[in-house]
Amino acid sequence: MPQFITPTDEDALGAIAVVRAAMPHAVDSVNEIVSEIFVTRGGRRGAGLGLLLEGLWGARMSSIMETSGLEIGWLADNHYNDYACVQRNVDWNPDTKEGELFRIEAKTMDQDADESKGHFDEPQTKIGDYEQLLVLFWKWTSDGKRSWPWVIDSFIGSACGVASIRDALHLARGGSFVELGECPDGCVDQPCSHTGEPLNAKGVRERSSGPVSSKGANVSFAANFGGLVRMLKTANADARAVFNQARLEDDVAHEYVSFIHRNFPNEEWNAYSTADWRRLFTSVTGKQPGALSIPQMQEAVAAENPDYRELLRVVDKL
Repeated sequence: MPQFITPTDEDALGAIAVVRAAMPHAVDSVNEIVSEIFVTRGGRRGAGLGLLLEGLWGARMSSIMETSGLEIGWLADNHYNDYACVQRNVDWNPDTKEGELFRIEAKTMDQDADESKGHFDEPQTKIGDYEQLLVLFWKWTSDGKRSWPWVIDSFIGSACGVASIRDALHLARGGSFVELGECPDGCVDQPCSHTGEPLNAKGVRERSSGPVSSKGANVSFAANFGGLVRMLKTANADARAVFNQARLEDDVAHEYVSFIHRNFPNEEWNAYSTADWRRLFTSVTGKQPGALSIPQMQEAVAAENPDYRELLRVVDKL
């Protein structure tokens, strides 16, 4: 008969700290393995390498955390999350979540692939308090003859924290979420399964699980919600104000924004107004930007202060 142990909040928070501290070592280990055993001629996009990297990450993380008494458990296909952090040698039931500390949703982003394929679109109402979002950013690298995948950068942080800035910007763009008792399908079941589902500014459902009556005219669902890069876009001053506030107040939002902007510089250039960049440039360099473009200002600021993204959190106060 399995003997389940119910972890405490302190256990979960401690395990999250262990996973975060082990991230650089796990990524280095993944890169070491693929550069030795997954060397090939050519390097095709859309080859399913993301799943390989995620699986290797889970295996290597488990090995690294062995001395901490933790390991990564894999979840079956019918679960939203990919992994759970569990205590070693303790019984675990993935269906009831007994014996687990927290869950992890894993995503990979190929530097050269279509970003629209990468989505984090789970409604916030269904995300656990301690759930973590893992994103591995990778590319094909080559010695001139043969190629292998290589993880360039990574992020792991509170899934609720990332969902918070995602949802705030969705609302700022005119989108909405199905509220309890106000389902477009007129659901009588309580709680309605559509509660928390995102709708775009035209009222079209963003996910296939949204209200049936909210299908689009030519598409079943919009599929724009939760794009790993797209979710941070700011199309107007109101959205930019929401973005700035979220980045200022939430460390997780700031970490995720910084991760995306490190790897997609054009997203950072467009996230702030020209006036913002000019203020930042003058604050960091002590000079006037003159006719410099935003990319030129960003390059000069980064050279002068590699931690300039901390200043971007308060750019409207510079």
